[in-house]
Amino acid sequence: MRRVHKPVEVTADTMGFHRRSLVVDLHTDCLIAAKIGGLDLARRHPAPWGVTAPWMLHADIPKLREGGVDAVFFGIVTHPWPHGAYARALANIDYAGYVLRKYSADLAFAGGPGGIEAARRDGKIAVLLGVEGMHMLGGRLERIEELHGRGVRYITMAHFTSNRFVASSADPFAGNARLGARGAEAVEVMNGLGMLIDVAHTHTGVVADVCSMTSAPVIASHTAAAAIKPVFRNMTDADILAVAGTGGVIGVIYASNWLAGYRPIPHLEVVVDHADHIRKLVGVDHVALGSDWDGMIKTPDGMRDASDLPALTQLFLDRGYDHDEVEKILGLNFMRVFREVCGADERVGPGPDRS
Repeated sequence: MRRVHKPVEVTADTMGFHRRSLVVDLHTDCLIAAKIGGLDLARRHPAPWGVTAPWMLHADIPKLREGGVDAVFFGIVTHPWPHGAYARALANIDYAGYVLRKYSADLAFAGGPGGIEAARRDGKIAVLLGVEGMHMLGGRLERIEELHGRGVRYITMAHFTSNRFVASSADPFAGNARLGARGAEAVEVMNGLGMLIDVAHTHTGVVADVCSMTSAPVIASHTAAAAIKPVFRNMTDADILAVAGTGGVIGVIYASNWLAGYRPIPHLEVVVDHADHIRKLVGVDHVALGSDWDGMIKTPDGMRDASDLPALTQLFLDRGYDHDEVEKILGLNFMRVFREVCGADERVGPGPDRS
């Protein structure tokens, strides 16, 4: 049965506040979804009412603009089978470069915080790149630096399968996995490059070890709180405390199955519930947004797609968050981390290595 969308009433004051605020999304899959479906990102597409369909998008350019999104990480995603994964990752980065050239009136690559700020001044949406899973490295550490040279600013250490560096939270055989020597080397390389380490999808023992050894803040780009929805995909309180202990941020996901389940589809309030748990545990400075739009997800009721993002701002304010707190969640918390980790690095964009 098709879902009935129940919109949240967004006041004029909230809409104005949302438009003035810097809004950063730590993870979307719209780039790969558009590539697979051969979709024109400049067109407004139907919003998925189920999990996904090749002609539907949560986050095309018109919807991102309507939702007031100023900066978005495009996920570089490949099949978990490691053979040939690096070549596929590079092909997807090349596609990101093509998209940036084709839609240059609306999109601009950002290699650092200054790029986000410059894109916003120019009336464009800043695009950043995040690789989802170290299986794409094929076990080769030097590829981290190569990806950085191609414009990638974070790497998620695992996706839905374990790899030669770390164990995935989805791995049923991971047991009491910890960070091994290869994973520790990867952390050191990324710290040295000024590259964000992303522990979303990563086994809880690995999260603890990464956070204990890193010299820079880490992020969890798109996840939720296991204390509310105890599934493998979500972060335990210990995970959340570890990430916050580095000074990092946790991007709250908009996927109904990880937030509450599909039956019934939860209301958008559930995103605030998860953010509220993180806020109470470690403080508002460690909460961010990581939608996972177009990542084979069902969004909560009240959010059809990216155009409905102001509704989430309204719900935060209705819950009693003040404007300063909401601005931090929408983007300022991430910008603090981005500045600390990546500094003013604006050297390169997607395409052949120009470092």
